[in-house]
Amino acid sequence: EEYQRTFIANVSHDFRSPLTSIKGYLEAILDGTIPPQMHEKYLTRVISETERLNKLTQGMLTLNTLDSKGYLNRTNFDINRVIKDTAASFEGTCSTKNITFDLTFSDNIQMVYADLGKIQQVLYNLIDNGIKFSHTDSTIYIQASSKYEKIFVSIKDTGIGIPKDSIKKIWERFYKSDLSRGKDKKGTGLGLAIVREIIQSHGENIDVVSTEGVGSEFIFSLPKSTNL
Repeated sequence: EEYQRTFIANVSHDFRSPLTSIKGYLEAILDGTIPPQMHEKYLTRVISETERLNKLTQGMLTLNTLDSKGYLNRTNFDINRVIKDTAASFEGTCSTKNITFDLTFSDNIQMVYADLGKIQQVLYNLIDNGIKFSHTDSTIYIQASSKYEKIFVSIKDTGIGIPKDSIKKIWERFYKSDLSRGKDKKGTGLGLAIVREIIQSHGENIDVVSTEGVGSEFIFSLPKSTNL
């Protein structure tokens, strides 16, 4: 019950702020406070607020399906290829901040046995965070290395880092550190909670090493494909 109460309080708080913005902008357009020549600018803001609501809803639905375990659809796939494709999808965002990727693979092909769609989501969320908290003209290092029966994937940035007192809390649903609140108002605080639930549902682990002002590194493991 306590958990549900907190969850509902967080949800309503995170829904209220974009809804208030949307309502405010639309009313101001209707009553003429915002002149016609400014409509496009504010309607664009309305769209980005609705996107944020959409992200929140999607995130909550994802967590909901993660809670009802037994949802994994595992196949054998090359993790290197998935890393390359996911990194490539950030080309636009990276060029605005002039961020480059440095990819290192210990073998040309590294087959894992996992849920492809879910692992894409993990990579997407971690790379997205890396970019969000990186400085302009910097590099994000992504590595996939083989050790015993596992493949370890590391995503490392040289950005603002995570304050010491926030490290343990970053995995909580809806948690946003003060640094991330100031950095990006579009975050839902669900990204890392989803990442951890996905990795744990595979029976694997994810860790973070971070120093404020130096950067963060997220490392997770995946089982190697057995039938090679």
